[in-house]
Amino acid sequence: MVQAVGTDAWAAVRDRTARLFARGDAERHTAELARLEETARELTDQADCSTALVRWESSWRARWEMLLDSLPEAELPLFAVGLMQMISSAGQRAGSTSISAGDHGLAVSGDVSIRAESGSLAGGVVAVEGGVSLADPFEGRSRPQ
Repeated sequence: MVQAVGTDAWAAVRDRTARLFARGDAERHTAELARLEETARELTDQADCSTALVRWESSWRARWEMLLDSLPEAELPLFAVGLMQMISSAGQRAGSTSISAGDHGLAVSGDVSIRAESGSLAGGVVAVEGGVSLADPFEGRSRPQ
C-alpha cells in the first residue's frame, strides 16, 4: 500500500484502504484518510524518503496484521474480497503507467522469457516491482547429455 504513494494507483488504494479499516464507521473512515494522507505527505515531502518509507511500511504492516487478527472469522471472506479489489485496482493502474530503462536496458510491462537453446546459457539482471517466477528451461523437452 505504501508503495502506491505518488503513483496513479494512490487515490484508489488510499480510498479502499480507508474503507477497509473503517469497516462502515464514518468517523473512523475520516481518521484513516487523514492517516493515509499523512503517510503520503511525509513520503513525498522528503528528498530522501528511505527512512520514512521503512517506518511507514512497518507501521502499516503492523496495522494490517492487527486488523486481520481482530476480524471475526465470519467477516474474513468479505474482507478478503475488498482487499483483493484494492490490490487488483492498484495493479491495473500500475500496469497503465509508463515504463523506461537506461542504456542497454530492456523495459517490459508484462512477462519476459529468457531461454537458452541447445545447452547454451542465458541470463539477465532483473529489477522487479512485484514478483518473479522462474521456470525449468527444459520443461517439456529432454535435457542435453
